Amino acid sequence: MLRDFFKDKEFFHQFRLIALPVAAQNFINFATSMADTLMIGQLGEVQLAAVNQANQLGFILNLFVFGLGSGSNVMIAQYWGKRDVVSIRKVMTLMYRILFAVVILFTFLALCFPYQVMSIFSNSPQVVESGTAFLRIVGLGYFFNCFATATIIVLRSVNTVRISLVVYLTSLFINVFLNWVLIFGHLGFPATGIMGGAIATVIARASELIIVVIFLFRYETNIVYELKMLLEKKNGLLKDYMEHAAPVIVNELLWGMGTAAITAIIGWMSTEFNAAYTICSVMAQLLSVAFNGAGSATAVIVGNTVGAGQYQLARKRANKLLIIGIALGGITSILVLLLRGPILSLYNMSPLTMTYAHQIMGIVAIMSPLSAISMVTIVGILRGGGDSRFAAIADVVPLWAVAIPLGYLAGHVWGWAVPLVYVMLRSDLIIKTFMTLTRILRGGWVKDVTRVLE
Repeated sequence: MLRDFFKDKEFFHQFRLIALPVAAQNFINFATSMADTLMIGQLGEVQLAAVNQANQLGFILNLFVFGLGSGSNVMIAQYWGKRDVVSIRKVMTLMYRILFAVVILFTFLALCFPYQVMSIFSNSPQVVESGTAFLRIVGLGYFFNCFATATIIVLRSVNTVRISLVVYLTSLFINVFLNWVLIFGHLGFPATGIMGGAIATVIARASELIIVVIFLFRYETNIVYELKMLLEKKNGLLKDYMEHAAPVIVNELLWGMGTAAITAIIGWMSTEFNAAYTICSVMAQLLSVAFNGAGSATAVIVGNTVGAGQYQLARKRANKLLIIGIALGGITSILVLLLRGPILSLYNMSPLTMTYAHQIMGIVAIMSPLSAISMVTIVGILRGGGDSRFAAIADVVPLWAVAIPLGYLAGHVWGWAVPLVYVMLRSDLIIKTFMTLTRILRGGWVKDVTRVLE
C-alpha cells in the first residue's frame, strides 16, 4: 500500500516543485517577523504590543490580498491545466484592478485615521499612542507589498515559484539591517525606536515590488503579461470571476476581520496577554512554513488536474495531500514543544507574559494537526477543486458563530483564565476540520470552473 502511495511520480515532482519554495518563502517571512519581534521586544512590552496592534490593519489587507490571489488562482490553475494563457491574463487584469481600489482604501485609513484604528484594538493609552505613529508610517508600504504579494501568488499557479525566494530574501536582509540601524541607532543614525522599524518595513516592501515588476515584465515567460492589458476596456470574465473568485476573497476578508476581532478581545484583556499572543503569533508563523507550502502546492496540483479534466485523479491526489497534511501537523506539534523553551528564552518580558506565552504555545502544539488539515482542505483541495463557496462557509461560519462569541464571553464576561480563553478563541478549528473532511470524503467538491467560460 505504501508503494501505491508513491506511484504517482508526477504528483510528487510537482508537489516538491511548489511546496519547497513556498515553504522556504514562508520561513523567510517567519525569520523577518522573528527578527522584528526580538528587536522591538527589547524596547518593552508596550512597544511590542503597539506594533502588533498597529499591524492588524495591514494583516487584514494582506489576508484580502491572499484571498484575491487565491481566488484568482481558482480559475488560473484550471486554465493552466488547459494552457489557456489568454484567459489567465484577463483574470490577472481583474485582480489588479480590484487590488488597486482596495489598497487605496486601506492606505487612506492608515494615513488619515490611525488613532481610530488603534483604538479598536487596545484600551491602553500608551499602546494606542505608539501604535498610531507607527501605523501612519507603515501604511505607506501597503501598495508595494500588496502588488508584489498578489503577483507572486498568481505565478505559483503556472509553476513559477523561485522568484519568491529572491524577493523575500532581499526583503529580509534589507528589513533586518535597517531595523538594526534605525531602531537602535547605529552607523551614525539616531535611535528612533519603533518608528525606525516602520521606516525599515516600508523600504523593504518597496524592494519587493521593484524585483517583482522587473521579473514580470522582462523575464517571465509562461504568462507574458503586459502593462497595457490593465487598460483594456472589454474583459469578458467579470461575471465568472465574481462567481468563482469572490467567495475566496470574502472568505479571507471575513477570516481576517475575525482574526482582528480575536486580537481586539485579547488586547482589551491585558498588555501581558497581548504581548504573549504576539510572541506566539511568530511561532504560528513558523508552523505556516510547512502548512502554507502544502496548501499552495495542493491548490495548484488539484486545480491543474481538474482543469485537465482528470477528475478521478484529482480525488486520488487530494487524498494523498490530506495524508501529507496530517503528517505535517504531527511533526510541527513536536517541533513547537521542543522549541518552546529556547524561543521564549530569547525574549525579555515580565514573568506573567512568559507564563502566558508558555501556556499558549502548548495549546498551539495540540491544535497543530487541526491547523494543517484546515490549510490543506480549505486553501488547497476545496479551492483548487472549484468548491470555493463551501470552503468559505467552513472557514468563516465556525469562527464568527462559535469561536469569537465564546472567546469574548470567556475573557470579558465569565472571567476565565488566559489558556481557556485562548482555547475558546481557537475552537473553530475543531468544527471546520469535521466539515471539510466530511465534504472531501463524500467526493462532491470537484467542479471545473472553466466550463462556464466562453
